[in-house]
Amino acid sequence: MVIPLYNKVSYIWRAVHSVLGQTVSNFELIVVDDGSTDDGARVVETIRDPRIRLVKQENGGECAARNRGIAEARSELVAFLDADDEWLPEHLETIKRLSEKYPECGAYATEKVTVDPDGKRGIPVHDGIPASPWEGVIPNYFRSAARWPVCSSAVAIPRQVFDSVGLFPVGVRHGGDLDMWCRIALKYPICFSTHVGAVYHREAENRVCVLDRALKEYSLVKVIQDALSACVVPQEQRWDAFEFIAIHQMGVASNNIMAGDPRYARLLLRSCRSTRKYARSWRRLMLLAMLPPGWPARLKVAKDTMRELAGRRR
Repeated sequence: MVIPLYNKVSYIWRAVHSVLGQTVSNFELIVVDDGSTDDGARVVETIRDPRIRLVKQENGGECAARNRGIAEARSELVAFLDADDEWLPEHLETIKRLSEKYPECGAYATEKVTVDPDGKRGIPVHDGIPASPWEGVIPNYFRSAARWPVCSSAVAIPRQVFDSVGLFPVGVRHGGDLDMWCRIALKYPICFSTHVGAVYHREAENRVCVLDRALKEYSLVKVIQDALSACVVPQEQRWDAFEFIAIHQMGVASNNIMAGDPRYARLLLRSCRSTRKYARSWRRLMLLAMLPPGWPARLKVAKDTMRELAGRRR
């Protein structure tokens, strides 16, 4: 299994010990220190366990660190865990069972519980996936993917799959893991268990997904658009694939609206104007994108302030 590490000194001990606490004990753990400037690597070095291997490299980004871990791994099944998350004790046992039961799949994932900074916990409901307890092949990955059943801290991938679809996209600042899951889903079935195997912590201070800088289009959009153009996506999944593109285009558009680039936001929104599933959200975003730069952010501040005042009155 592979843990990419970059400036997560506050969390890495927790992540590593969650791996060491698995009910399955026959594994190797490769921690790839991606040019950290804190003492995270030193924390790993203090944990004495022969199954741990620390690899250091110059900073190349999270995807480059995962790729280095894949190259270093000797196992035929490579599992991943982000340094600020953790596994529950039966995660690897569940992954092992899935891989033995469904050997044809390109990825094996367990459910995760999300933990907000205030301690609030939640488990997502995935469209198109039966209610818990359930495990098996996801009937339509793109219909279920909006709430990411495949998470970088709760997935394992057979080594030969990387030979087929390639490695994680280096240089992609946002969504490189989603890009990978899409490329796998276009060629292989995806296996999933509703058994909660991982904890996704939202409080980590340098998660890419909480950065408020303007973002550019997800690389996965081109991956799916090319697949649609080449008629690689099965007919019964084509509309779901388009809607999957739409929700990500809208997410990036929203980010750019708040960051003061409504022109680029409008460009993204026009590319997914045919959405039916998210039509109401699309119209709201387009209205915000028509406002002068800065005004949407001010409206958000005002809305948050009103909500806070209303909460105090209660």
